[in-house]
Amino acid sequence: MEIQKRSEFDFFLLFLSIVLWIIGLFLVYSATHIYDSGPLVHSTRNQIIWVVLGLLTILIVTSIPTRVYYSLSYVLYGLSLLLLIYGVFTGVISKGAERWIAIGGLRLQPAEFAKIGLVLALARYLSTKTLSLERITSFIAPCVFIFVPFVLIIKQPDLGSALILCAISLPIFFWAGLRILEIFFLTSPILSLVLSAVPLILAFTSKAQPGIGEAIPWGIFFIVLCVILYLTRPPMFIVVCVVVLNLFTAGITTVVWNGFLQDYQKKRILSFINPEADPVGAGYQVIQSKVAIGSGHITGKGYLKGTQTRLSFLPEQHTDFIFSVLGEQFGLFGCTAVLILYLLLIIRGYTTTQYVKNSFSNLVVVGSVSLLAFHIFINVSMTVGMMPVVGVPLPFLSYGGSFTLTIAILVGFVLNARYNKKDF
Repeated sequence: MEIQKRSEFDFFLLFLSIVLWIIGLFLVYSATHIYDSGPLVHSTRNQIIWVVLGLLTILIVTSIPTRVYYSLSYVLYGLSLLLLIYGVFTGVISKGAERWIAIGGLRLQPAEFAKIGLVLALARYLSTKTLSLERITSFIAPCVFIFVPFVLIIKQPDLGSALILCAISLPIFFWAGLRILEIFFLTSPILSLVLSAVPLILAFTSKAQPGIGEAIPWGIFFIVLCVILYLTRPPMFIVVCVVVLNLFTAGITTVVWNGFLQDYQKKRILSFINPEADPVGAGYQVIQSKVAIGSGHITGKGYLKGTQTRLSFLPEQHTDFIFSVLGEQFGLFGCTAVLILYLLLIIRGYTTTQYVKNSFSNLVVVGSVSLLAFHIFINVSMTVGMMPVVGVPLPFLSYGGSFTLTIAILVGFVLNARYNKKDF
């Protein structure tokens, strides 16, 4: 029996994880070794300890029977909410946000464990339910599961983690039976909000009133949406809800922009789109990140030879902007190699669902791998200026104890699903 189970253990997935962690250790050392004193001097040593603990965590998580996670899903979700509540009221303020709690001398980020709790809770509930927009009541419980930690994390505030909670729900919803077309209808108000903000931002930049021309992108999207609704002919209440919500979000964007946002807040939003508009303020991090990555060219400047890194021009270079360190020192080749490793890890994770028959394990795998994938996509996009800076670390590479343990638990969930597939 043990020999048979050992053959089900995904050594390749574990190997990819270890390789990425080793690369991360070298990058963390590169980003912090220049400090002779201060809080970063022991970062590499601490990260080595966290990685070792992460590997032990993977083995422990993998060895626990899947039925235990199924039984404790709601309990673990509830505990993660208690940690968030504790963090909101007694959390340690760091960089302007109450994201940390101190337990036994350790500082932990409760938002990271909330992601795990949400994956388990959604997997437990949806393993016996089927989602469909035609049965709107099927969304009540999942939306509550998402809404409660979302509000608590926004309260900290931690926009990046809050957005990821919403993002990982979509692949889980899809695996639970929601069709692609229904996902499009569900997310269309968000697209309306983004597109309706375009003319307002352009007008603010040019100091002019919004014109009809700037509203063309949203107008085209809304027409396409109406055509899709006509061709697919969903139930009338879905048509009404989708149209009303899209019109509402498009309208509320204008109201909020003109009636509630101050000029400095508008400039901060503008800096997300055009960092050069505020080069010494909100746009500084993105500008320095793009400079670091671009200066690496094809092969990079060499290990420990990055000028942006050594001169500390790049803020948070050992955490959120570790990919910039990689780009500066190892260039396009290094970035491509790491992205290929990530791609192999994600593909390997998703293919685990082919070996697992029970719905709960599959949903946990989909949620765990999607969580990793969204972190990678958002962080890399953030460092190259394609997305706003929202404080999302890069899996395996970024420094951080809570995040390292979170990644280890997620990898452990994927390994567990295949290793214990016959036990549940």
